[in-house]
Amino acid sequence: MIAAHTRLRAQFPGLLTLIAPRHPERGPSVTVLAGAAGLKARLRTRGELPTQATDIYVADTVGELGLIYRLAPVVFVGGSLVKHGGQNPIEPAKLGAAILHGPHVWNFADIYAALDAAHGAERIEDASRLATGIAALMTQPLARQLVADKARTTVANLSGALERTVHAIEPYLMQLRLATHHA
Repeated sequence: MIAAHTRLRAQFPGLLTLIAPRHPERGPSVTVLAGAAGLKARLRTRGELPTQATDIYVADTVGELGLIYRLAPVVFVGGSLVKHGGQNPIEPAKLGAAILHGPHVWNFADIYAALDAAHGAERIEDASRLATGIAALMTQPLARQLVADKARTTVANLSGALERTVHAIEPYLMQLRLATHHA
């Protein structure tokens, strides 16, 4: 992400990249990496807010991904450029972000396959393609919105398992209630 930001900042002055490490305790090390790349980074757990000079904002907190996904027009769902297995794309899809991901998504293979087939997410192969994919989505707001809408629709179509299950077993539950009542 730091390399992608470095490539993109000339094309997008004022670009702010938010990084939410899977393990929040990695936040300080991400700011060190950003600094080593010549970027200005701020850390959420220190109470720092981004300024116009901030390049990388490290959201090293728990429970705030929903806010980040609502703010970010484009999201790279991590753990997928390395052989980690990827992270869950459902929340960013539900919250309207255009999703990019790497090839290593076996932890959520079915949902990524559905998103990719519906053009609700885009698979990128490496870090250089990540910058290209972000730039394409950032410069084409209608295309970006279409990707986000397709992601939201795909996830909505795959949702509702609890409701369908309850509806399917409801007649049996009624029989059990009647049998218990008569006993």
